[in-house]
Amino acid sequence: MRVAAPVVRAVWGVVAGVVASVVLVMIAGAVVRPEATRYRLVPEDASGRLRRIAIHYVPAMDGRAMPVWRDLFAQLPGDVRVEVAVARREDFDRFVGALRAVDIAGLERFRAVVVGRPLTTWSRDRMAALDGPSGGRVLVPPRVASASAGRAGDAEAPYAFAREVYQARPQLAELVFEGGDLAASDRYLFADANLIGRNFGRRDATRGYLQGALERTFSQQVVWLGDAPGEIPEHHIMMYMVPLDDRAVLVGDVGLGRQLGGHDLDGLELDADEALHAARFDRAAALLAARGFRVTRVPVVVLAGAGSYVTYTNALFDRDAAGPVVYLPTYALPALDGAATRLYESLGYRVVPIDVSTIYELNGSLGCLVNVMGRDLR
Repeated sequence: MRVAAPVVRAVWGVVAGVVASVVLVMIAGAVVRPEATRYRLVPEDASGRLRRIAIHYVPAMDGRAMPVWRDLFAQLPGDVRVEVAVARREDFDRFVGALRAVDIAGLERFRAVVVGRPLTTWSRDRMAALDGPSGGRVLVPPRVASASAGRAGDAEAPYAFAREVYQARPQLAELVFEGGDLAASDRYLFADANLIGRNFGRRDATRGYLQGALERTFSQQVVWLGDAPGEIPEHHIMMYMVPLDDRAVLVGDVGLGRQLGGHDLDGLELDADEALHAARFDRAAALLAARGFRVTRVPVVVLAGAGSYVTYTNALFDRDAAGPVVYLPTYALPALDGAATRLYESLGYRVVPIDVSTIYELNGSLGCLVNVMGRDLR
């Protein structure tokens, strides 16, 4: 027995080690395994009525952004909830006071989400809004270095939105993204090769990995545009295209912008490499057509530096009892604004113009200012 005891102890030690290893693997799997329930990105198109949006209010940007807010909230239905991220509660009071001063009705629809950090006015960048069978939630990218205090504050805003709106923590994405890198219809999620550059040097930045990460996260079918950065426009996706529904998309056309712009172009400093930009927009249109989408082209103008566009795809979409509605960004450029208006009307939309001429030269438009958090699900 004195000889057998060490052997028995050794056998039991091996068994215990195996069991412990299995338990550790199971625990680790529970930590890293993607959730069984995938959510869908809230659609951008007019597939459902708007229910909730999010914005950032920054007092220092009143001269640029407040004219847009006055224009939008004078038109937006009063039952759309508006979550307003602010650095301080006093900022929210100032925002509501500015709307009250111009007789904007339904101020009870606005709710303060106090972040406690400086912000920028671009609510779209640091999160994506999700819908699912158990309700909504917020998807955030992994933390990355921020170039300014405002951008760092923007990274905190999704946590505040998740806490105040959904009483939960955000879901952490596998890949680095900005909210503007993604767009969706009811069935499809649109993403592009700009995500490769955004993730380069951080982890696997191949198209295969990034597309797989999107497929593991979202319930919509992924439509990926481009194999490498520079093949398609180097901007947020809705700056150059937008899904109108599950079959049709709208894509900017640089040549059409030049053709229809007329005297509108006289006061604009256009990017010197117009041919390069035109080819990128055309490539995006061709890729979407190859996937079977009905592609309609709309004028776009690319300004010097290629950060600012006169774009009519970066819009806000809704649906009312009469049909689809577009809150269309306009730029105090009559020829181009008129052409875009007529195009949307020809497609069956009621057009509500929203003047973004005070802010678009800061590299964004209406869809960058407004993050759609909830629609009626079909």
